[in-house]
Amino acid sequence: MTAEPAPPLVEPTPTPAAPSAAKAVIELRRSKLSIPLVSAYGAGTLVDSVMSGALGLYLFYYVTQVCGLANSLAGLSIFLGLLIDSMVDPIVGSLSDNTHSRFGRRHPFMFAAALPLAILLGVIFSIPTGLHGWGLFAFVTIVAIALRICHSCFNLPYVALGAELSDDYDERTVVVGSRFLVGPIGTTAIVLLGTGFFLYGPKIGQHASYLPLGWTLGAITLVGAVIATFGTLPALKRLHQVKVRSGNAIARTWTDVVEIFRNRSFVSLFACLILIFTAAGVASVLGLHAYKFFWNLPPGMIPIVQLAAVPGLFIGAIVSLIVVPKFEKRTVVIVGLVLFAALQAWLPLLRNAGLLPTGPLLYALLMINAATVTFVTTGVSVAFQSAMADAADEHEHLFGTRREGLYFAGLNFSAKAAVGLGSLIAGIGLDLIHFPTAIASQPGAAAHIDPAVIKNLGLLFGPGPAVITAVAVLIFIGYRLTKAQHATIQTELNARRAASENS
Repeated sequence: MTAEPAPPLVEPTPTPAAPSAAKAVIELRRSKLSIPLVSAYGAGTLVDSVMSGALGLYLFYYVTQVCGLANSLAGLSIFLGLLIDSMVDPIVGSLSDNTHSRFGRRHPFMFAAALPLAILLGVIFSIPTGLHGWGLFAFVTIVAIALRICHSCFNLPYVALGAELSDDYDERTVVVGSRFLVGPIGTTAIVLLGTGFFLYGPKIGQHASYLPLGWTLGAITLVGAVIATFGTLPALKRLHQVKVRSGNAIARTWTDVVEIFRNRSFVSLFACLILIFTAAGVASVLGLHAYKFFWNLPPGMIPIVQLAAVPGLFIGAIVSLIVVPKFEKRTVVIVGLVLFAALQAWLPLLRNAGLLPTGPLLYALLMINAATVTFVTTGVSVAFQSAMADAADEHEHLFGTRREGLYFAGLNFSAKAAVGLGSLIAGIGLDLIHFPTAIASQPGAAAHIDPAVIKNLGLLFGPGPAVITAVAVLIFIGYRLTKAQHATIQTELNARRAASENS
């Protein structure tokens, strides 16, 4: 595919600067980031971790088992939000890449999106009780679309900002790691406030329990957004300064999208991410179904098993900061994904084969598996997102343009696939195995479901996502950018920037 000619570049109004300005900025981006700056940046991950976690863990269950929407319609509704948002993501990414303001390229979007996102997260868990059928479908779809657009407007610039804070290959792992150190805070809040408090026991089937949960989680996202946006303003001098581009924003976005898909590294990363997040999304969306009906956990055990993932997140983030820089990121991702696929499949398969114990020993196995899954996937995610920043440098080397916003639009879209595609697959799958809806409030509901349906739920929840993950491994083998190649790219890019400054 041949890209269309790029719109002409319009040079920004020159301002007096010392001849060594470019070198000074290069050295600044090479310098160590301060702990307060990294901590403030990491706080922004509360927006994504809380929103994505809340939608992934609770929304599908809420609209099907509590509000009574058909499984397939619920999956379709959530998927449509992803589909429409997929058209918005590259536009937001391109606009962010080409924005010039006193607050840089990224911060204006973060400022604008924070409050609407928090409000919409509360609204989506405040469905009016009188809505049913197509009215319910329309409400969920419209709010989900608006919520995802606001998420794009905050999270895309936020993640792209992280790629600009440092040019150092290993320091980028620290930046990404800061997000994964804060992420468990969001996960803990989701579980403790959800199945541990507002949705504890029989309240999980009560419509009124979800309203305070949604608004509380919305408030948490707002706090994270404010800290990250204001806390990273001191880093404006470190960020890349790019030339202003003229032309129609939509046409420019299309040209930019075509351009990034000419980079083989990006294609490998993007395709692999879609599959990984979709696999994880199916398991997450079906999590409450599995806990209640497949594993038949007592109400008090559900939040305990969910919280078992948190130590894995913390330990995985810390270990990743030490281990990932010692290996090629490609190696870390491939090994981690193979382990992830195995961890997804083995317990449900053993359960269906009648080889697992019941009671406390089963609960212990589920907790250990949950912690191990998050430990492995955290390492994979840190390496993956750091590799995405490296690929953005490779893009500038190949095409002479900075496209962090569009690159991380791919990451943002992939994360949404966890809920969007995951919900669609889960909804269709549940209908195919004839799993009932609107039974969450019925005592002992699992006892009235055909055992064959319960076994099929286990296959849909475990081995199904594992197969998708295995395909992702095969795709990622095509990623070839190494640490040595990246060092060469950075050397050449710095030479170009210095030459441009002196010309």
